[in-house]
Amino acid sequence: MSGFDEGEVLYSDVFGSEDQLDQNQLTRSAAQKKFKKFIRDFHEGTFVYPYRDQLVRNYNLRDYTLEVDLQDLRNYDETLCDKLVKQPSEYLPLFEEAAKEAADESTRPRPEGEEEIQDIQVTLKSDANPDGIRYLKSDHVSKLVKVSGIIISASAIRAKATRITLQCRACRNTLPNIILKPGLEGYTMPRKCPTEQVGRPPCPMDPFFIIPDKCKCVDFQVLKLQELPDAVPKGEMPRHMQLYCDRYLTEKVVPGNRVTVMGIYSIKKSGKLNKK
Repeated sequence: MSGFDEGEVLYSDVFGSEDQLDQNQLTRSAAQKKFKKFIRDFHEGTFVYPYRDQLVRNYNLRDYTLEVDLQDLRNYDETLCDKLVKQPSEYLPLFEEAAKEAADESTRPRPEGEEEIQDIQVTLKSDANPDGIRYLKSDHVSKLVKVSGIIISASAIRAKATRITLQCRACRNTLPNIILKPGLEGYTMPRKCPTEQVGRPPCPMDPFFIIPDKCKCVDFQVLKLQELPDAVPKGEMPRHMQLYCDRYLTEKVVPGNRVTVMGIYSIKKSGKLNKK
């Protein structure tokens, strides 16, 4: 999600020490194990395991999704749920990787030709009351939010790369499996080749190009969500925001639909925001 009605915000990435990075890696690994344990062990009653059963059922139907109620996660592990709500960009990919591991274990053996496990998309729902678009402020940025509105436009389905491989034109060195962040931000190509070979001149500036055959892409769609008429104060214009949807969340709605959505409220890292 990104707002159209706010000014541009610029920031810089700050990297911590190696000890901090190691500690963060341990924390991420522990969180992924907890997510996997939640999917496998959360139960209602004695013999009902809703998320494990849902995952297997959907996977066998080739619907590679898992819908999770945040209240169930909160009841299971409140700290883990708080981290997911406050840092979704970091913890949601861990949740999806945990779901992929759980699906791999629960669907074995798979039919011939389908041995490779597919990626799982985790979607979230909550019974919490939705926030108004005009009331989303700076303290909501990069957190999970729930908003209601009406869809006023929907783009065509397009493809976006999630992993790419780069190759240097000069020395043919490759940088494989580069992960791209989801959303509308682009990717800045490295300007210098890190390869150094004795007796050869250095590679020129901007030497890299993308190898299309080694890219992994997903479908995405951009929607525009506008405030509901009864949520607009008298005498003011309705506000709207942009929604980025990918994979199995595309082609779910059309202009005119009233919806309640949950997603990550984000801003663009650079460039100008469109204002209409």
